[in-house]
This record gives sequence, structure tokens and C-alpha cells, in this order.
Amino acid sequence: MRTALTPKDMAYCDRMTIEGGVPSRELMYRVAYSVFAGREWEGKIYIICGKGNNGGDGFALANILLDNGKFPYVYLTDSPSTPDAVYYYGKLIERSDVQILDIEDCDYRCDAVVDCIFGTGFRGTPDGKYKSIIDRINTCGAFILSVDVPSGLNGENGVGKICVHADETVTVQYAKSGLYLNDGKDATGKVSVCDVGIGLYCQPIRIVEDCDVEALFPKRKRNTHKGSYGKSAIMGGCVEYTGAVKLAETGLCALRCGGGLNALIVPSSIIYALAPSICESTLLPMSESEGYLRFDKDRIDEMLNNVDALAIGMGMGGRYEENLKIIDYVIKNYAVKVLIDADGLNSLSLDIDILLDKKADVILTPHVKEMARLCGVGADTVIADPIGIAKEFAAKYRVTVLLKGASTVITDGEQIYMVVNGGAELAKGGSGDTLSGVALGMLSQGYPLIESAYSAAYLTAYAANKLCSQYSEYGVLPSDVAKAIATIVSVSKNN
Repeated sequence: MRTALTPKDMAYCDRMTIEGGVPSRELMYRVAYSVFAGREWEGKIYIICGKGNNGGDGFALANILLDNGKFPYVYLTDSPSTPDAVYYYGKLIERSDVQILDIEDCDYRCDAVVDCIFGTGFRGTPDGKYKSIIDRINTCGAFILSVDVPSGLNGENGVGKICVHADETVTVQYAKSGLYLNDGKDATGKVSVCDVGIGLYCQPIRIVEDCDVEALFPKRKRNTHKGSYGKSAIMGGCVEYTGAVKLAETGLCALRCGGGLNALIVPSSIIYALAPSICESTLLPMSESEGYLRFDKDRIDEMLNNVDALAIGMGMGGRYEENLKIIDYVIKNYAVKVLIDADGLNSLSLDIDILLDKKADVILTPHVKEMARLCGVGADTVIADPIGIAKEFAAKYRVTVLLKGASTVITDGEQIYMVVNGGAELAKGGSGDTLSGVALGMLSQGYPLIESAYSAAYLTAYAANKLCSQYSEYGVLPSDVAKAIATIVSVSKNN
């Protein structure tokens, strides 16, 4: 797995490395040299430098380019203000072969722009001259390279309505969390990490890769049977939303990713609507009231006999108080793995404290608005700190949270993972149901909650991305993804 850090943690690691004996000025030079050494430099090059250390990276880069027979134009948005930036600016103005100009004189007619305006500490929204500079960079038609983070992008949460949209971002030592969250995925272009020798002195965010998921799918022994791979169940659906459960079942996601047995527990009145499309799973009628699931202790006990993992909530509908009775009973009386999604989450938000007294191991799979309801905050609060909100909630309620977004954040309150391979092709109703089906299959096989969560998110995104070549990102459907899961469970073998 690759490593990412928040800017705050990165600053701490930077400080610890400096205190360990590596001068900050030396680190700045290493950053600049890594930017230089990793790519070709041809044509007319503009380096746009701000006043801080990000600008200092640009000054150091200009010196290196000049030493190697390249003649960049250096444009200042402000006078340098930090000691290291002042040092490399001083080295630059001593030269006779450099062009240093005020940003007001920039014509933006060049082949490459190096963005060194703001660093990872930037917060807020650029305005005034900075907004104008960023707008002109984005429309100049040159290749745009940002150093560490695109200027204007929040390096922690990826919020950046006004920011540089880079073709490549060269980030220092560890990727910054904001490169993958919210607007970050549209602003960063190709992400390259330059190793400059900064140590890791804090808990990292782990970026999930092919090999991490492939490791969960070893070759199976031949002497096995369906009971070897667990029994899962999906409880949900109502008279209004038969399709949601059908979608979770489509392609039999839980079975296609390796589960052995699966049951579908739905209101008895919709059995016949689902039956034609159900073959491999067992279809079980549940007590109901007017087409909605009804709490029935005896029937629940009968339905959950020998179940290893349960997904609950997809298409349950808006009778949240009744749904909550079912969820409360299940998690307090069954020491199984329970995934709660969709209407299950909306029901849970009525009394989130039931999670404090549970036997079950619980995964919650909210999107931003569902996470906001669970926390009793606005969606903007979650957007501003998705990692912190998810981690704090998971720790408080002793659950695993899979927070869906531009990138998916998975945490158990201690470990933090990010799945960053998702795209617009998943932006359709039903994609979350497919993800839940995959996670359920992983849970039923006995995998830990955190591994089940990140592997499900990765596989769902991977399958959707592969389908883009056939349907485009506009045309991929969640049902297509569900059917494709079986073909990509060993993802690295299909690259």
C-alpha cells in the first residue's frame, strides 16, 4: 500500500526530520531536484512563486534549471518571506542568466507552468489577484505542474472550488490526503511522489492497491464445499423498493466474490416480484406490515440461524422506527458481522447510541449526507473533514466506517485506508448496493471488517472502470458492475 498523510501530519514528519539533523534548506533543494530530475524540460518555462516555502521550491528549481542549461522565467506573486525561500531567492538574484519578473508582467504564453504559489497549509478560497492568476494558469494551454499540491486546493480535505488544475502534481515524500478527496481528484492530474528522505513519524493513511486486494483471493483447495465459505444474508426491500435488494443480489455479488451461501430476506408480499431473478440464493419471506418489514423476534431468529454475515437496510423504506427495532435486536443479540446501509443508516440515525451496546461486529457504509445524519451535523462539516469525522465516529461507537465519496475512506477508529480508484461511472443510484453485496461476501468468508470494506470498495471501482471501455463512464450501470465482479477478483492479473 502507498502512504498518504494529512498536511498536519506531514508538517510533523518534516519537523522531526529536521530535528534529526537534515537542514530544512537541504530538504527544499531535494524537493526541487526531484521535480527537475523526473521529467523533460523543453520550450518556454514559467515558474510562478508565492511568498512561502512553496515559492522557495520554485526558486530552488529555477537555480537547478539554470545550472542545466535551461532558462526559466520566474514570476513573483509576492516577495519571499520564509527563511529558506529568501535563501534560494537570494541565490537566484545573484545570477546574470535569470529572468525574474512581477506576476503583473506575465503573459502566460509558454509551454510549461510550474505552480509554486501556495503550499499544503493553504486554507480558504483564493480571491483578488490570486484568483486571477489561477484562472489564467488554467486557461493558458500550457502543461501545468504543481509542486506538492495544486495552489488553492485544501491539502487536507481536497476542497478547492478555485484552484490550479494541474496536469501533474509532484507531491513531497507522501501523497497528501486532499489530493484524493472532494475536488482534489479533478485538480491534481497525475500524482508523482518525490522521495526526499523525510521519515514517517505518525500513523499513515494507507492507499489500497491491486496487490493488497489480490492477496485476499488465494487459489482455493479443491476439497471444499459451500459451507467452507460462509453463509450471508441480505435483509431489506419493501413494496416501494424491490429493485434495491434485487440490485444487491444482481450478479450475486456476495457469491461472485467467493461467498458460499446467500439468503435474501424480504417482506413476504414482494417475494413473487423477486423470485424470477433469483436462482442461486434462498428467498425467505419476512413478517411485514403493508409491504414493509415488521419486527418479529421469532421470525428474525429463524431467518438468521447459522448466518455468518448480514447486510441490512437496502430498500427497507421510510418506516424508520420499525426498521430500528429490527436493527437494534439483531446487533444486540447476534455475534455476527452486520453491514448497515441505506435506509438502515437513516433508521439508525434515530438512536445512534444503540451501537454502544452490541454483540455484532458492525460496518456502516454511508455517503456524505448519511454520515452527516448519523453525526447530527451538516454535510459541509463532513466534507470539510471526512477522515477526522469518520475516524472519530468509528472510535466512539466501535464500528468500521466506510465513507463513500470521490475517494472512499475506511476506518475502524485506529487504522485509516483510502480507496482512490473510483470515478464518475459509479455516480448512479445502486452502486452502493453493489458495493454492499461484495463486502457481504467478503465478510461471510471470515475476512476482518476493515479488509472486507476496503476490498469491496476497490473491487467495485475496479470493475466499473474496466467497463468504461465498453459502455463509457456515462453508460456503466450498477447491474453491469455486479455481473462483472466475478471476472476481476484477482485484479492484478487482469491489468
